[in-house]
Amino acid sequence: MRMIIIYESDKNGINAFCMETGIGERMKIRWQKIRILVLMLVFVMVNIWIINGLLRLKEQADMMSLSYPAGAVTETAFEQWKKSEDSEIFSEGAVWKACGDFKVLSEDTGHDQKVSCYQMKGQPAAVFGKELAVGRYFTEGEKNVCLLDQDTVRQLFGSDNVLGLEVRMDEKNWQIAGVLKGSAPICVIPAEEGEVFDGITVRNKEEDQSVNQAVSIIEALFGSTDGQQIDGQLYYVLDSLLYFMILAVSLIVIGIAASRKTRKKPKRIENEKAEERMGVKAAEIGRRCILPCCLAAALVIMIAGVNAANPGSDYLPTYWSDFEFFSRLFRDKAEQIQSLAVHQEFFVWQKMFGLWRRVILAEVLAGALILLVCMDFLLHLRVRRKKKGRGWIASLGHQIRRVGMCGESCGRVK
Repeated sequence: MRMIIIYESDKNGINAFCMETGIGERMKIRWQKIRILVLMLVFVMVNIWIINGLLRLKEQADMMSLSYPAGAVTETAFEQWKKSEDSEIFSEGAVWKACGDFKVLSEDTGHDQKVSCYQMKGQPAAVFGKELAVGRYFTEGEKNVCLLDQDTVRQLFGSDNVLGLEVRMDEKNWQIAGVLKGSAPICVIPAEEGEVFDGITVRNKEEDQSVNQAVSIIEALFGSTDGQQIDGQLYYVLDSLLYFMILAVSLIVIGIAASRKTRKKPKRIENEKAEERMGVKAAEIGRRCILPCCLAAALVIMIAGVNAANPGSDYLPTYWSDFEFFSRLFRDKAEQIQSLAVHQEFFVWQKMFGLWRRVILAEVLAGALILLVCMDFLLHLRVRRKKKGRGWIASLGHQIRRVGMCGESCGRVK
């Protein structure tokens, strides 16, 4: 018969070892909680930024623009279009023409700035939307007025308080009516009579209005175009659907992982009490409900995403088995995105496209964060469950076996 004798000094060492081990476990759990909280905080901040980006994209969702490189839009055709019944489906509309680069001079300060000049007829708000920092948009009938960007007026005058001041461009004096947001050097002036324009931009009255219908109406009046087509609704719809889809897929993955990580192997106990059997059954029922609940929540999220995006009839086929419709839709929208990626005529379109790409990256980051948070949380629960299920005597025996208490460092065997 062998007996383990542990001296008093060794007992102190064992106590110190167990104390250090317990402190280490507690610190590990504490840092795990801190990590989960930090990830959750980052996740919330990313989602706030995504929602803000989606709201900003929604401001451009009603915008639609067609470019005519050959200059096919005449002033007469535009006036006829405004008087026709077809224009009633639009809230605003404007035609524009790129005039090239000019030098704008302030005779008061002597400073000048090179800008891209555009002539515009109609409502400039159709193109720039809410990108007006100070002042107002000029109206039809006004002459010798202009719109400048913020950087240009600061370069010329050193301040944004420039309404009513005059600048000189192309040997003419122009009074500043409004200041546009952004840093792209631009000057917008009223169009002269008899001009031929490069493009037309409109704003739809209804959010779910068909863009294809709007394009058909414009092409019927001004002719078909091989130029650039910009659909603001496309970028808002894509980002909205992607956001809710990532949340739904992440929820499904979490449900699958949670149902597996919480699975326990049944233990056979001869004299188990009725309360214990009921507890085991309740835990098993709860585990089985995790995945169905996550699937139901994912379905609700997807339905909410479709309602929020409100894609309209352009994105829905006549019948769901029309695979040619989906391939044609994907091809057309991909061409539009590629065209806008290559060239953005106005800084507003540049901001919209850049925001669209940043929102996509943020949505992917949000999906990764929610997976990390939930996986870390499930691991934390698993560690706590294991620690809770093992008594302090069994834990002490386990630590003694690990360090080899039967060896030379912990005692002597007789």
